[in-house]
Amino acid sequence: MGNMANLQQIKALFLDMDGVLWEGSNPIGDLDRIFRKIAQLGIQPFFGTNNATRTPEMYRDHLTTFGVKIIPEQVITPAVGAVHVFRERFPENPRIHIFGSPALKAFFTAEGFELVDQDADIVLVSLDREMTYQKVQTAMHLIQQGAIFYATNLDTVIASENGFQPGGGVMVKAVQTCTGVEPIVIGKPNPLMIDLIRAKHGLQSNEIMAVGDRYDTDILGGINAGSPTALVLTGVDSEASIRNYKDQPNLICEDLEAVVDTLALSRM
Repeated sequence: MGNMANLQQIKALFLDMDGVLWEGSNPIGDLDRIFRKIAQLGIQPFFGTNNATRTPEMYRDHLTTFGVKIIPEQVITPAVGAVHVFRERFPENPRIHIFGSPALKAFFTAEGFELVDQDADIVLVSLDREMTYQKVQTAMHLIQQGAIFYATNLDTVIASENGFQPGGGVMVKAVQTCTGVEPIVIGKPNPLMIDLIRAKHGLQSNEIMAVGDRYDTDILGGINAGSPTALVLTGVDSEASIRNYKDQPNLICEDLEAVVDTLALSRM
């Protein structure tokens, strides 16, 4: 089972969604029941994704279809993380160039940021299904002129109903390759999104458990944040695929419900 953390201390869950809560449009387990159990334990659920193409509101609506009621503030995407980081590190309203989806641009515009194609302070690269040579060139030139290079995540592939598709990491790598500059990454496995929850809700690292189906993003993100971790076997990774990593998750469970039941047992 890996190294046992003190499970009684856990006050919040940082849940990955795809591969943990659902697979495409199919829920994994009885989510309504699972979230009632979480509430009964007095644990706060937060939701963390590397997908910056959907807004927190879209995730709230998707969870509603499975009978789970949450508020958008419980959802942390790299877009939410980036807004926080940009406000903190650029006190003046920064000029941002986004190489990414229309939804991502709309999110930043709604947050009051100025989006530009020249004289940018920041270049933010994310999944863009309309990727072109021209977009790579624009991002490249802005970074060469001094804009700071940020990436929502480095995911090489994303799961979809039709198997795996190229992820945002493909666009990021394109810009990285021609500029020779490494991006500052907002999404998992960077601990930034968990740090955000900690700061906002007055929690300690050891009080937040990161739950996910991928070692390289979800579990590593928890480990990097100093938080306990639980790997669920309903998505990408298996016990065999993570066997050789030095840092093992604290729990390896069949699914999210098994994680919650383990937490419940620790409190008996």
